[in-house]
Amino acid sequence: MEHALSAWDHQYRQISDGAFHGGLLCTQTGSLGIFRNRWERAIHYRGTPPKGTVAIAISLVQTGEARWMGQRMAFDDVIVQRSGTEAEYLSAPLWDSLVFAIPEAELAQQIADISHDDPHDFIPHGVAHFTPQAAAQVRQASLAYLDIAATLPGARSALPEIAQHLVGLIARALVSAHPQHPQHPQHPQHPQHPQKRSLYRQRRLIKSAEDYVAHLTDQPLRIGKLCRELNTSERTLRNVFHKLAGTSPLAYLKTEQLNRAYRALNDADPTEALIKQVAHRCGFRHIGQFCGDYKKLFGELPSETLQRG
Repeated sequence: MEHALSAWDHQYRQISDGAFHGGLLCTQTGSLGIFRNRWERAIHYRGTPPKGTVAIAISLVQTGEARWMGQRMAFDDVIVQRSGTEAEYLSAPLWDSLVFAIPEAELAQQIADISHDDPHDFIPHGVAHFTPQAAAQVRQASLAYLDIAATLPGARSALPEIAQHLVGLIARALVSAHPQHPQHPQHPQHPQHPQKRSLYRQRRLIKSAEDYVAHLTDQPLRIGKLCRELNTSERTLRNVFHKLAGTSPLAYLKTEQLNRAYRALNDADPTEALIKQVAHRCGFRHIGQFCGDYKKLFGELPSETLQRG
């Protein structure tokens, strides 16, 4: 994902156990990008879409719970992310999805053609609740577009028209999903609503815990010491992690450390790197336990990752 969509600023880490399987189909028609993305393990995404674009994602298959910026996602809920605003997503263990990268000006123009209100009011940075009928229309039209793009070379001249139709469907669905009394979207770094402020603080607490663990080397992760470093209670920390990530702080942060080790081993020179040194740099002192936890999460031993890289 990171290499294929190089215009995005994004990172991914695996958070459910087992060897990863998935696929990515990328298409581009003019300035519109349409992708089909399938993850067969739960993944944590964090990043921003390309400058000047709105990223929109809708599920084709979703088994289990998913969270966008801490908010639980129903099947017909649609992710909307504006450029220049970092967000994060915790996917279901199986997530097959359609993702659109639409120029914001183009989407705003389509909305302006069907509404007299400010079109940018209808483009949230968060979750849009499409009706089942609107979601089904977008799915059906998108899959038809991808079938033509992937398998019918002779019909590709029709893709620009189909792409414009898709943007129009999304624009109408966003207008229908919008509250009756629209308000200008608040900047995500300065949320004004009390509930949004609380969610923002909770997400910042998790990010602070991640930053702490990123600099934790050659010593065990202790929740008591973590709470002292973050100036918070253990109860608060556990509640925040369970609410936003669906797991305990130690389990979440251990997965963070293992993903850091995976990246290091995958990028390392197998003739020079030592697995024990990588494990210690990522906060693991006991190499046997590290190898067992690593294989459980990624479905392979650290040595296999190193040799493949």
